[in-house]
Amino acid sequence: VSAYGDGPLKTPNFDRLAQRGVLFRRAFAQATTTLPSHTNILLGLNPLRHGVHDNGNFIVGKEFLTLAEHLKATGYATAAFIGGFPLDSRFGLNRGFDVYDETLENRGTNEQFYRERKAEDVVASSLRWLDGRASPWFAWVHCYDPHHPYEPPEPFLSQYKGRLYDGEVAYVDYALKKLLDTIEDKGWSGNTVIVLTGDHGESLGQHGEDTHGFFAYNTTLWIPLIICAPGWKPGSVDQMVVHTDIFPTVCELMGLEVPPRLQGLSLLPAVKGKNLPQRAL
Repeated sequence: VSAYGDGPLKTPNFDRLAQRGVLFRRAFAQATTTLPSHTNILLGLNPLRHGVHDNGNFIVGKEFLTLAEHLKATGYATAAFIGGFPLDSRFGLNRGFDVYDETLENRGTNEQFYRERKAEDVVASSLRWLDGRASPWFAWVHCYDPHHPYEPPEPFLSQYKGRLYDGEVAYVDYALKKLLDTIEDKGWSGNTVIVLTGDHGESLGQHGEDTHGFFAYNTTLWIPLIICAPGWKPGSVDQMVVHTDIFPTVCELMGLEVPPRLQGLSLLPAVKGKNLPQRAL
């Protein structure tokens, strides 16, 4: 993500969020696979607490409150738009969503069969739901494209030949432009919180790992986190923060009660220049 430094990959839409929001330079996932990591985000708990340790073989326990359930109980319309099979509703993260759109396509072969849909389709579905939507609402827009196999559509396939993972990231940045444009065009920027993050990274051969899921190095744990919120001045935070911090941060931004027993911390003090407590991440 080019807002984090001068690299060959340009992500202008991620960067425009960073330019008007707060960029967290040391943000970390607490799991290296999709389902556990999103469970961390949406429950505000880590795998040692919620028990979801991998894709496919675990279901989120009904005893845990999700961010969507918490917002729905306070009057929010809620919807999720899913891009990949690891977040299929059968695994339990659909709780609290009025709409859980998981219309995926069968792709690949018997040797490498998978179900996903392109970021443009995910965004298009979210825009149909948002059309005419009255506040308050919560939309979770999940783009799955930067996963193996790396198959960005043109022109990214040609532009990033030999760097197809970068091409997938550039494509997601392009796809999200329509969503960000819509929020601006409708005049919603002044009362909409936007949280942009990744669920994990990709090793790309470092440490002997081609993709992700086995090792917990920075290649798969260090992730982008950008938060845009009304009233926040643009800036950056160098303190270490984690995915479980998102739930309590959203609650405090919305003026909602933070549920008890969440493991994360609100990041508002860090945004205001205060030090977060020392803690194990």
